[in-house]
Amino acid sequence: MIPGRTYTPRDILKAVNRRRRWIVVPFLLLSLLTLGYVLSLTHNYRSVATVQVLPEPASNTFVRATVQPTVGDRLSSIGQETLTRTRLEAIIAELDLYPAMRVNTVMESVINRMRGDITFQMTDRDVFIVGYTAKEPQTALTVADRLTALFLEENARNRGQRAEAAMAFLGTQVEEARRQLEEQEKRVETYRLRYAGQLPTQLEANTQELNNTQIRLRQLQDSIARDRDQKLFLQRQLELAQGPDDLAGTAGRSAGGADSAASGAAAELARAEAELQSAEMRLTPEHPDLARARRRVESLRDRAATEQAGRPAGGERRVNARAREIQGQIELINRQIVGRSDEERELRGKIADYARRVDATPMRESELAALTRDYEDTTRLYSSLLQRQQEATMAADLERKAIGDRFRVIEPARLPEKPFSPSRRNHFAVGLLVSLFFSIGLAAVIEYRDSSLRTEEDVFVGLRLPVLATIPVLNKVPAGRMR
Repeated sequence: MIPGRTYTPRDILKAVNRRRRWIVVPFLLLSLLTLGYVLSLTHNYRSVATVQVLPEPASNTFVRATVQPTVGDRLSSIGQETLTRTRLEAIIAELDLYPAMRVNTVMESVINRMRGDITFQMTDRDVFIVGYTAKEPQTALTVADRLTALFLEENARNRGQRAEAAMAFLGTQVEEARRQLEEQEKRVETYRLRYAGQLPTQLEANTQELNNTQIRLRQLQDSIARDRDQKLFLQRQLELAQGPDDLAGTAGRSAGGADSAASGAAAELARAEAELQSAEMRLTPEHPDLARARRRVESLRDRAATEQAGRPAGGERRVNARAREIQGQIELINRQIVGRSDEERELRGKIADYARRVDATPMRESELAALTRDYEDTTRLYSSLLQRQQEATMAADLERKAIGDRFRVIEPARLPEKPFSPSRRNHFAVGLLVSLFFSIGLAAVIEYRDSSLRTEEDVFVGLRLPVLATIPVLNKVPAGRMR
């Protein structure tokens, strides 16, 4: 090419015509080489099996799955566990795969080559394919069948191991929960025995017993008060019976009538004095009922003194008998008062005990609620774990019987009828394109490096000189024409 020269499409066509041999000859040579290469390529055959994941309804109806990985995660895990070095090496040795490669290279390279020839791909949510590419159709079919069987076996083993592991784990958890539950049962039982009588469930009974004991105490106190009043009355009668009697009473009055009158006044005085003493214990000194009782006692004392002054002499023997009778009654009442006083102290102790129980109930309720809450939480946890253990046991049984999720071969591997690769037509087409581009490029390089002057414009542009004359192209004339 001449620097500075502007080439038109016509110039380009002339250049192509000049360099046609550099285009055609390399193109033909390269096409022949491409054809030879394509014809020398070895055919590769691929055999593929289609497998579907079938979730069995029984697995979801009767048991809740202990492990629920997605189908993709499970297939990825199964693929990694199936295509291990040990298993692939066993298949290579059993089927005598890659014999030349095993002689010339290490086993790791052979295994990597086999992994590259294996096809494992998800085509749908629950469908995947397993295939193998080999130079022989039968080899591709045999290895594809073997890989499919390995995937099915690995799936069954994998799910069985998962179920067994889940069952063992839940068994350990159940035992731990049972141990905690027994410990908490012992703590609750110890607490109930230690604070028996103060528990919240006994509050109503304690309150009822407290009220009943208080009622019995008031009744007993009333009985003691009556006994004391009776004792005061009898003591007054005893004093009257043992006092200095006027034995020289009126002779015309009979002894029985005089004794009866004196005894009536003394008895009324004794009752009045007992009522006064009881009123002094219940009422304030300024109370009008207490003042009225005092005036009545003074009046009865005067009356009793007057009657006693008029009593006849005699009847001493009857007075002494009456005094002994009153003394016996007083001793009986004293024994009753002592017994009832002891019972009163016992009732007061019971009241104090029941009051302590009632007062301690809120604190015991709070403490027992904390213990019961932990116990109930552990009970619920234990029940839940026990249920899940039963489900895991059933799931393991279902897996062992192949009732759980499984793989089903919906399209087994077949003997390939035509090569999978390479595509000779595509290879040859690409080779032709490369040959054409190379030939054109070679002609373009030769034309670019050629600086010959062929036209007036080439001379003017290349040499910067005007053209004075041109010699036309003289074609070679045949010898016969010249004559």
